[in-house]
Amino acid sequence: MSSGLGNRSPPLWPTGTRRGVPPMQGMSGASGGVHHGRMGQDDVIKGTDDDAIITPTSSIKKQIVSLGCGSDTRYFKFKAKGLSVHKYFEIDFQESTAKKAAVIKKNKAFTDIIDDPALKLGLGGTELYAQDYCLLSGDLREFTEHIVPKLKAQGFDTSLPTLFLSECVLIYIQPRDSDAIMDWVGANMAASLFVVYEQINPNDAFGAMMLRNLKARQIDLPGIHAYPSLRSQEERFLSRGWLAAKAVDMNTLHASLSDEEMKRISTLEIFDEVEEWQLLAQHYCVAWAYRVKAQQDPDQAKLVTLLSNAVSEK
Repeated sequence: MSSGLGNRSPPLWPTGTRRGVPPMQGMSGASGGVHHGRMGQDDVIKGTDDDAIITPTSSIKKQIVSLGCGSDTRYFKFKAKGLSVHKYFEIDFQESTAKKAAVIKKNKAFTDIIDDPALKLGLGGTELYAQDYCLLSGDLREFTEHIVPKLKAQGFDTSLPTLFLSECVLIYIQPRDSDAIMDWVGANMAASLFVVYEQINPNDAFGAMMLRNLKARQIDLPGIHAYPSLRSQEERFLSRGWLAAKAVDMNTLHASLSDEEMKRISTLEIFDEVEEWQLLAQHYCVAWAYRVKAQQDPDQAKLVTLLSNAVSEK
């Protein structure tokens, strides 16, 4: 077994490789799997996007918030497919958003997809504002005191159904800080779906090697011991009053993919042996949960059903 295997992550959606959306040139690739969780998350989202999250359903407006977005181009993929939300928010450190804002603003392929004459840079070029897209700079460890006010200043609406995404992000901050984000979302949002992709199983031989390899690169995972298993990933939501939660490792998730998708993944040739993939996939999971406040509106009732199905049917 390669000693570097623990540094790698499951081969999922490489940034900007689909539907005519270019990659984020000039932005460094995210180590540790920050951008490789997208296909896994998108597979979960597919359970809700046709009616609940992405495409218009009756008169219900929806939002998406990407926590620690990095070089992710999911917003552009959605729009290129003809899908839309009321507003898509992305959040990351200022250094990252400055690079991303510059790449987007100077690339016609991106600005054409945004399709907003009022598109503008802000905060010294570290943020980007458009009618249905907003790139914000900030530290997720200061979510309630700094990020939330910035979101609201750009039109974020707590009454709208909202999808929150985290890809190998929350695990890099202290559990008290990630818990604070989930607590705020659960307490303040009318309806929300939260999807998390991150490492698990740190206590077996491979997990210990994975942590050692990351440590050698001066990378720590402060959250991995707080939520080390699939069950604990579910409990992090359920213990906070979320209505339902589900967590699966990447082996389970990939087993549910279509033959076409599995064939595409096999062409990536990231792993030499199937056993290598399966071992690594046991140490990454996707967890998702939903929470809603009581609603009498028929459209909202339909949304609740869709969210519930998204959690229970996987």
